[in-house]
Amino acid sequence: MKDSGMRSENHTLVLGVGNPLCGDDGVGARVIELLGEPASISGRTLPPGTCLQDAGLPGWGLPSWFEGWSRVFLVDAVDMGLEPGMWRRFCPEEVKYSLADETFSLHQPDLACGLALAQALNLLPEDLVIYGVQPADTTPGAPLSPQVNASLPQLVESLINEINNA
Repeated sequence: MKDSGMRSENHTLVLGVGNPLCGDDGVGARVIELLGEPASISGRTLPPGTCLQDAGLPGWGLPSWFEGWSRVFLVDAVDMGLEPGMWRRFCPEEVKYSLADETFSLHQPDLACGLALAQALNLLPEDLVIYGVQPADTTPGAPLSPQVNASLPQLVESLINEINNA
């Protein structure tokens, strides 16, 4: 179900983050597309009230995406030192949000900066789950890599299962 502009504490937001013009950095947007057509992956549907949004590169604006949502799933390319295409599921308790130089800059804020700001402002959703996918290639103009493409059916199935079983 696409966003109808309605936000509710009882609904779930699935947020794709990244730049689809830079290879595997577009994995978040691709997952949102696939979830919009769940029959093509698993034949299962998402529950009513599930909102799918491509946030692009939200940077410092990430906390505003969380407003009004108690349950958020975030999908992004994350360099975790894994084999390309491998993905992991994280909860906030498993990840420490920090800034590399411990200063806030208005230039190129990344996901960690947006999460750190949301945490500092006490705007993290009650139930936040991050699905990180190890990129192979984030070259501008490149498509999703074969490794990331191959991992998407399993990732989407896991996400659908988690959304439906809450």
